[in-house]
Amino acid sequence: MTESKEVTDKNKALKEESAPKRVMQSRKRVPLGARNILTAGARPGYRRRFVNDVGDRVAMFKDAGWKPVLKESVGDDRAGKATSMGSSVNPSVGGGQRAILMEIPEELYLEDEKVKQDKIDQVEKEMRRTVPGKDGLNGKVSISRA
Repeated sequence: MTESKEVTDKNKALKEESAPKRVMQSRKRVPLGARNILTAGARPGYRRRFVNDVGDRVAMFKDAGWKPVLKESVGDDRAGKATSMGSSVNPSVGGGQRAILMEIPEELYLEDEKVKQDKIDQVEKEMRRTVPGKDGLNGKVSISRA
């Protein structure tokens, strides 16, 4: 009986040696609330932003010249997972909502920003007027930009 127990113990030891070792790869622990999932690398000559996929916001951005960024152009820490080719980057932003990473050429972005700034300048000019306007309002406002 002792001999059979020794054989059993040897067989068990051989099985343990030949069994593949499971290597635990631990990911760095990130505290809740500290993880920023809405980051994406920059692309020279383009501006990027995440657009919430709500209502017609994505269509509105597409109409303005923004294009979805494809996953293979960003890189993903889940690179081994199967995804459809050409799918866009769209992380969850909480509350069951998703966002889509979009980009636009820098020159178009700057044109749009100039249009927005021109509107702001016009409103500020109207606020600073010292001569009564057609609306009968007058007064003085001081605006400084720090």
